[in-house]
Amino acid sequence: MASLRTLSRLAIVVVLLAWSLPWFQGRKQALTLLAKNKPANLPEINTFTSYSHKLVNRVRNCEDGIIVEEDGLAILSCDPGRDLWNTVMGTFYPRRSLIPNGKLWIYRYEEADDSENSLLPIEFADYPGDFSFHPLGVEYHRDTSTLFVCNHHLEGSRVDVFTLDLSKNAPIAKHTRTILHPLIRTPNSIALLSENEFYVTNDHYIRRKDYPLGALAETYLGIPGGSVAYVNLAAEPVEVRTVARAPFANGVALLNDSTVAVAATSAAEVRLYTRLEDNSLVQSSAIVVSYMPDNLSADKDGSLLIAGHPHPPTLDKLVKHRRSCISGEGVVPQECWKSTSPTWVSKWTAERGLEDLYVSSTEFGSGATAAKDASRNVGIITGLYENGILVWKE
Repeated sequence: MASLRTLSRLAIVVVLLAWSLPWFQGRKQALTLLAKNKPANLPEINTFTSYSHKLVNRVRNCEDGIIVEEDGLAILSCDPGRDLWNTVMGTFYPRRSLIPNGKLWIYRYEEADDSENSLLPIEFADYPGDFSFHPLGVEYHRDTSTLFVCNHHLEGSRVDVFTLDLSKNAPIAKHTRTILHPLIRTPNSIALLSENEFYVTNDHYIRRKDYPLGALAETYLGIPGGSVAYVNLAAEPVEVRTVARAPFANGVALLNDSTVAVAATSAAEVRLYTRLEDNSLVQSSAIVVSYMPDNLSADKDGSLLIAGHPHPPTLDKLVKHRRSCISGEGVVPQECWKSTSPTWVSKWTAERGLEDLYVSSTEFGSGATAAKDASRNVGIITGLYENGILVWKE
């Protein structure tokens, strides 16, 4: 009888070890990067035929940037208030009235930099209640002029929807609705399916402002608390379903009608999912990268662009330094605007696999998004805590 108990316990241990082995292997691969990718150890890679650091001292802390290729423009999601309010990194300045709002910008990259129309702020209208705007991921449905924004509002994160008028020199976004839902806890990035349907990632289940240590444990232990939610605004009531889970679910992009890419930041990989008829997602494969991927974008040539952070401890150090720069009036002086956290950008195609495009520990920091106008061969890189953006050509 004792032998049977011993064998049973041994069998349970073996099953548990077999079940947890992929998790241990994944954590080993991800955590190895913390030592391997110290800024001094990083290679300097630049495959661009030309590039320049633009919009310096005009925009900063740009988390996302999307290309509207038909109009030759980019919509930049930027937030100087990120130095004081960042729900992902755990910055919550107590004097909320001093926290500046973020902005969305229209950047026409084909126009001369000194043209008055090359960079225009989007004005907001009809926003209900006190205007609080701290944007992360943005998406734009051009046919219906519908703009979607992940807004980390001071009173709770949500997805805001606007109608965007680009017909005049002063772009205006009129608020049409706000989506607040228990399954949209920590919205980070959006991928549109139609003017009424989209996927939105939740980067964590445990919110940093509620349980700081729990959120950090979720991040560094690679717990799959992050999620992808499917949202259908045409349903009554609005339909919201969790369709996938991933550790630190970050950027999301549609590669084609049947394949969805999701950045699993804590796992240092981009997961590819097959989209089913009911818009559920089933993981089909994963692209392992040498950094913590942030946002994703797919260009018209079918390439997946991945931007991210090679060394999270350096990014954490930058965030702490930025906090120390805050004056008593809630102002961060210009000498603190430069990012000191490295950037890694790659391109993936099914035919060629993963190719590194740009790696830098000194030149352009905290890269969060890479996006490209394939027809004009113009790309942008935004920096989570950087001053300006990088504009490049392959």
